[in-house]
Amino acid sequence: MYDKQAIENCKSLLKDYLVSHHSINPNNFFNCLNPVHEDRHPSMKYTDKFNKCKCFSCNAFYDIFDIIGIDYNTTSFKEQLQILEKLYPDYKVLNDDKKIDYTESNEIIDFTNYFNKCKKNICKSDYLLQRNIDLSLLEKYNIGFDETKNLIVFPINENCYFARSTINNSKIKSKGISYIWNENLIKEANEKSIIYVTESIIDSLSLESIDPNIKTISLNGLPNYKRLLSVSKDNNYNGIFVLAFDNDKAGNEYQSLVKDELNKINITSFGTTMINNFLSDECKDLNEALIKDKEKLKRNYEYFDDVFKKYIEKNRIKKGCDYEL
Repeated sequence: MYDKQAIENCKSLLKDYLVSHHSINPNNFFNCLNPVHEDRHPSMKYTDKFNKCKCFSCNAFYDIFDIIGIDYNTTSFKEQLQILEKLYPDYKVLNDDKKIDYTESNEIIDFTNYFNKCKKNICKSDYLLQRNIDLSLLEKYNIGFDETKNLIVFPINENCYFARSTINNSKIKSKGISYIWNENLIKEANEKSIIYVTESIIDSLSLESIDPNIKTISLNGLPNYKRLLSVSKDNNYNGIFVLAFDNDKAGNEYQSLVKDELNKINITSFGTTMINNFLSDECKDLNEALIKDKEKLKRNYEYFDDVFKKYIEKNRIKKGCDYEL
């Protein structure tokens, strides 16, 4: 059923996965990805020799399948393979007659009770407060805290959620379709709609913390940009996207890629460099900028948003083009 050599080849993707999915610099030590290890001092390191990560504190030793299993909360190797194939379509491991599309999984779970339980416990964690997130957004989005697993839980819909560990860099997505955060904004849009697109929910919440009227969605991982394309195409989206990805190599590469792909389906997009134009290079993403200097980020955002909207009003925007401001 499995091509063993193909599986070995997939293991070489770990370095890219750490960058694109966890925003980790694989050349340096980073916080251990073991969910039960409260790593206060970065103790995990990636090695090219074995295509694995090793924690020199708890001795965890992970390849890409192990980490996918942690991130997507599955111990099934077959499901880990299916997820990897979705993230990296050029890598085929399962035989075509055996392969199941993970995004169309028949397993539908209603997480409503879980969300309600987590919501009641949100006061037990100050994780989002420390990240300068406006606390009114917790109620707006029913954000909760799983105190057993030390996870901030972001409900996406009743059958899907995304979670972030409060003790390390682990990120977990529920099984099933890889929905986009605030996906309904695309479905409800019109030709005047302007939607900011971020990499992570925490970045979307950062933008809402400085402008409660902004419309923003999150990919929940850069590789999930294909969901953005498919939902936009299926719903004939004719508004404008502003891509506000992280200020790092992966963010810049995906920003160019996504702009090109949107162009192909006749959707107008702008790329924003509001962070690296106006903030120190120490800020990798919107949330880091929010933590460092909320008022400065707000001014920079308002400046960009003003220039951007005046540009739209002054110029006849051609559909299917990408712009950089």
